[in-house]
Amino acid sequence: MSWRKYLLIPRLTLTAIGAPRSQARAWDRFWGDVSRTGPRGDVLWEADEPAELERLTAALRRHADLTLPMVDLGCGSGRQAYALAALASRVIGIDGSAAAIARAQGSAGEVAFRVADVAGSGLGARLHDDLGDANVHIRGVLHVLDDGARAAVAANVAAVLGERGTLYLCETNHTGDPLDYLLDQGARPTRLPPLVDRLIRAGVRAPRRFGPEEVAAAFPGDAWTVLEQGATEVYGVPLEPGGPVQRIPAYYAVVRTRPSRR
Repeated sequence: MSWRKYLLIPRLTLTAIGAPRSQARAWDRFWGDVSRTGPRGDVLWEADEPAELERLTAALRRHADLTLPMVDLGCGSGRQAYALAALASRVIGIDGSAAAIARAQGSAGEVAFRVADVAGSGLGARLHDDLGDANVHIRGVLHVLDDGARAAVAANVAAVLGERGTLYLCETNHTGDPLDYLLDQGARPTRLPPLVDRLIRAGVRAPRRFGPEEVAAAFPGDAWTVLEQGATEVYGVPLEPGGPVQRIPAYYAVVRTRPSRR
């Protein structure tokens, strides 16, 4: 894309002054500053467009045993976890931010929530001890993790799935680098859209691409079977009041562990 993206760097640097380097602290800071969630709220990815849930539901019905519990890894404010309760009799949302989980627990519903690092060693085994085999949902988590953390999440997922569980994941897959993505989101050298500004001030890491190559790297064929995958969209809250819902390029996959590795 245009060289204009490099003009964003001074604005980004100034905005991020004072932000924590730790991603755990950054996410807690972000969620602690959120005043309102949902389609008109402060959280970029909470547009709640029905089409996205319909695609998720159809894929799970094609491939997953829906009598199993469901684990929503990186659940944030719990909106997806509550939606998943229509598909599973037991749903547990997991997030590393205590502020996010406090917000999720404040909503009505029967979903349970826990504070835990989704890449933390042993998380998957502990969940499996509690739930037995379970399905897993991940939306917009892996794209902000480095390769090591992605591998750790995959190991936890494998432990949760056991012999019968299925993972559905969906991640943004924007072409270009994070600066290109910011330009497409309306960032300019003199101003950042408020929803984007909030994330940068908190210190949240910029998303990376997550497409077929990243699926293959995080879930290699010797240990995983990809049942279905392809390009899709995720939806974001309008960047400006009264603006259109964002349609963000994304990639989804439905995967299981290979029987030989179970």
